[in-house]
Amino acid sequence: MALIVVVGAADTGRAPIAAALLQRLLGGQIPGTQVESAGVLGHDGDPAEIEARDTMLHMGLDISEHRARTVDDDLAAHAALLLAIDRGTALVLRGRFPDVNSRIATLGELAGRRRDVPDPFRMQIGAWMTYARELEELLRAALPVITSRIGATTPTLTPAASLPHPSVTGERSAAAGRVAQLVQLAIEMPEVVDWGAARSRIDADLMLIASAPAGPADLIAAYIGLLRAAFAMLPNPSVRQLAALQPATAHLADPVDQTVLNEFSSVLPTLPTLT
Repeated sequence: MALIVVVGAADTGRAPIAAALLQRLLGGQIPGTQVESAGVLGHDGDPAEIEARDTMLHMGLDISEHRARTVDDDLAAHAALLLAIDRGTALVLRGRFPDVNSRIATLGELAGRRRDVPDPFRMQIGAWMTYARELEELLRAALPVITSRIGATTPTLTPAASLPHPSVTGERSAAAGRVAQLVQLAIEMPEVVDWGAARSRIDADLMLIASAPAGPADLIAAYIGLLRAAFAMLPNPSVRQLAALQPATAHLADPVDQTVLNEFSSVLPTLPTLT
């Protein structure tokens, strides 16, 4: 069994995120390959940061059972690859385990980019989501080198845009969560979010939600119609306009009644006045 250990600082943020993402990318297509994570700062037994757990749930992964551990001699000796999350961590690993230097590499190095994804510790959830997506991009770029390092053949990756939707059970809730997260991210980090791309993803999820009413009394289709009209009215929404629309995203996962619909309708005329 080939063991890949993603190593970070505390093993409570970027490392467990990257390990979970890499395991999914491998997708069981390389039999006998196991991906784990560890740290160098001695936070043994600590759970993943709450923002890391929430980010992974948003990306369809569950790391709630993760507990941090420190990389030791035994783990280093058994790892086919010690994948350092950044150059600082790699420097620590090379100092502690000189005998396995040939099996130590940084993620940026294997991806062919001089880039270390920053540690989002104590940042808002939007930053965690942004950096998790960047980690996933680096892992995708690095995958051919990673697999060659462990003597395997690179699996064929399914483009993210063509991945199947989750099963009917819970798919509306998942889509609602994605919409809420994207709106929150656009509010917290407007300079980072490409609103055109975000709007396309939001619109796709809104259409999915509209197609999944909870029953005849659920007015979600009409509610989605109003929300899509609001976004169409605001091609480049300000932070204040998005903040005014944000409460509407809280209703997307639940049945909508006439009262909720009327309340949202009353908000729409005020949106153009918010700048």
